[in-house]
Amino acid sequence: MTQQRPREINVNGWPALLSAIVLGTIGVLSFIIQPGIVQGYVTHLHVSDSRAVDLVGLEMLGVALATIFMALVGTRIDWRAIVTGGLLIAVLGDVISALGTHAAWFGWLRLVAGFGEGIIISISFTFVGITAKAERNVALYLVLLLTYGAFGLWYLPDILDRIDIAGLFMVFGALSALALVSVLFVPHGYGAAQMARPGIRQLPVSLLAIALLAVLAYNIAQGIAWAVLFLVGTSAGISEQAVANALFASQGLAVGGALASVFLAERIPRDLAIAGGILGGAASIALLLGTPGLLLFTVGVCGFNVLWNFVLPFILGRIGDFDASGRMMSFAVAMQMIGLGGGPLIAAPLIDGKSFRVVELVCIALFLLSFALLRVPTLAHRRLHAAA
Repeated sequence: MTQQRPREINVNGWPALLSAIVLGTIGVLSFIIQPGIVQGYVTHLHVSDSRAVDLVGLEMLGVALATIFMALVGTRIDWRAIVTGGLLIAVLGDVISALGTHAAWFGWLRLVAGFGEGIIISISFTFVGITAKAERNVALYLVLLLTYGAFGLWYLPDILDRIDIAGLFMVFGALSALALVSVLFVPHGYGAAQMARPGIRQLPVSLLAIALLAVLAYNIAQGIAWAVLFLVGTSAGISEQAVANALFASQGLAVGGALASVFLAERIPRDLAIAGGILGGAASIALLLGTPGLLLFTVGVCGFNVLWNFVLPFILGRIGDFDASGRMMSFAVAMQMIGLGGGPLIAAPLIDGKSFRVVELVCIALFLLSFALLRVPTLAHRRLHAAA
């Protein structure tokens, strides 16, 4: 008696897309409110600023390790099985973290949770990235997680006062457990995708490596900035709640940035959108140099967050056009998570007491480097496209 192959899911159908969007949000439950969690570590665990940044860096290191694993071998495993495993690891890491917030090995528990989160993030981003309307779907993905992030950051100081860090991680564990239901709508693998898109031109490995380095540099800059934004505000003399309010505003406006990418995806040149997003992000961080007041801090944070979420679908769409196999997306996600995870680890030793000037300058330099690197494969792709 022959065994039937499992029936594949239509990746462009709404049940599959919604499951990817939900899973993607579950994967970033901690990261998307990371500035508030950093401040929560300082306030509730009574650790130093650099140690708090180090703790979120360890969690993001777990995310990065998972995405490297997924890029190399994980996507060869049935996607439903690997997502189930990722969710269970995240649940385990969050629950044990909640029980050991003051333990010496607390940071390593966050790394375990991050590993589970990274598996979920990698599959959900790869899943969305191989759909026919990748830029639109990435933007819709961002809308949900940003909406959560906006309200999460706004209410987080009150939430932590009520349930403490331990309670927050128990909530994260419960939500990850509930997300197991969505696994039923995850495709089994790349075989579900319709990979042909007219803009794809295969670039040589050397140019693909440069493109991945550009993604890495961009996301290290993002990881540095996102980890220290709350601390930059409070060190400038702005109250915790005022900083939380500014971050809430930035998350709310960032939803608009993601939606703008939906409506403008086919109306403006992608290269123009990428240039505006990356260089504008650098300019936004530059506004935070010195001791910004509340207004300047709010403008800088909002500009940074809006442009980040506006440009991300365009960057991922551009990366997807460099490789005909579709597997470039999983490597790009790995670079993204390595960058976001490495950012806090790079930032922590650069913090000089309550001064963040060196951190901010490194962040700006990495934005500029990422833009310069991405231009190299982009111009090569343009030449191939014109020749065809």
